[in-house]
Amino acid sequence: MEFLKCYQLDIMLFLTGICAILSFLVAISTSIPKSRKKPILVVEFATMVLLIADRFAYLYRGDVSMTGWWAVRLSNFFVFLMSLSIIYGFNMYLIDLYTHEARLASVPRRLRICKWILRAGQLLVVFSQFTDLYYTFDAQNRYHRAPLMPVSYVFSIIPLILQTTLIIFHSKKLQLKTVVPLVLFTVLPIFASCIQFFAYGISLTNISVVGSAIILYVFALQNLNESVRRAHRFEIQLLEMYKSELEKTVEERTQELKIANEKAENLILNILPKEIADELAEHPDKTIANEYPNATVLFTDVVGFTKMSSTMSARETVSMLNQMISILDDRAREAGIEKIKTIGDSYMAASGLTAERDNDGADRMLMFARNILSDIADYNKTAEQKLKIRIGINTGSLVGGVIGKTKFIYDVWGDTVNVASRMESTAEPMKIHVTERTLSQCHSDCSAFEKVEMEIKGKGKMSTYYL
Repeated sequence: MEFLKCYQLDIMLFLTGICAILSFLVAISTSIPKSRKKPILVVEFATMVLLIADRFAYLYRGDVSMTGWWAVRLSNFFVFLMSLSIIYGFNMYLIDLYTHEARLASVPRRLRICKWILRAGQLLVVFSQFTDLYYTFDAQNRYHRAPLMPVSYVFSIIPLILQTTLIIFHSKKLQLKTVVPLVLFTVLPIFASCIQFFAYGISLTNISVVGSAIILYVFALQNLNESVRRAHRFEIQLLEMYKSELEKTVEERTQELKIANEKAENLILNILPKEIADELAEHPDKTIANEYPNATVLFTDVVGFTKMSSTMSARETVSMLNQMISILDDRAREAGIEKIKTIGDSYMAASGLTAERDNDGADRMLMFARNILSDIADYNKTAEQKLKIRIGINTGSLVGGVIGKTKFIYDVWGDTVNVASRMESTAEPMKIHVTERTLSQCHSDCSAFEKVEMEIKGKGKMSTYYL
């Protein structure tokens, strides 16, 4: 106690500097939320003014000059007013803390009561300046307590007690490291006020209030850092969620794109041979034209189709053609035969579309022709309209390429194609009509073929064969 009496003015000066620095830091801070910055600034600034006023009260005590007269009275006025203002600022801080961080539905009743008690206390401080309510001054300009002096303590201690009980009551809503500084802020001034009431001449209450203000600032800074850490963790979680959603979206879009590409590729492969489709994809502006030295071409059409379709509806005609062409398409896919095109009831296919002269195109095409005859026979067992087809096959060199830029098709042409068409047009129903060149490349049993000599348009007499 003697140490405090001797050095309390120097201690006040030191603490005033600390409070001034803290006030400045709070004022320029952009990290503290506005709702919380205002009460902290009120506490720190009021603490600084309290220390300055208390120091001046001690310095000018007993000074009977005009300056001393005004200094003592103004100093004591600000000591009493700022003491209440500090508690009022702390009350504002608690309101913000419990309505935002603790997420209470409304401002606690105890804090509302504290606010009105403190305002009433501030009004009585102003009133006391014109009366001898709290203190008086003697002829030597010395401060003396008035009989109602304890009333001034009531307006400070009751709000602190209410705040303490509130903090303890809602302690589970906040972390322990948040609750402890709040309790210290309220409890320390209460004990200091009790001691000072009986030990007059020592500014123990004011010094303890300063300590509490410093604790509040440190706590607010720590709480801010924790909020920043939580914000960073939340931001990281959001980024991870966004990353996960983005990866999921990319995966979904990639899958959709893959499916779309597969559909597009299948569509292209329904129009073009795979090798031609790949080449056209790599070089879209390139003219696609290839020479094939030993390819086999097949033509087939329905015997009497024109007469047959005249007795059928359009839907029946299309349905019949679709069934027949689907049978041929399925067989072509199984046998590795390249469908070239259909024109009405005419179906054109090719095999051996390779740069290699030695290939099994003729064998595969003959097997394909046998199978479609068998398929048509099976179709006729249940169909109302019985079908008969002619098949013509020829082997030789030809040229294949993509024709057109829009609605393009892959086509083959050359004398080999023309002769294959003649084989089909001169064929007998439900028989395979082949040229001698095709038969010569057949490695299977050819004894069932019947040789015939016939006049072929544009070629003269030719030896051809029926199966």
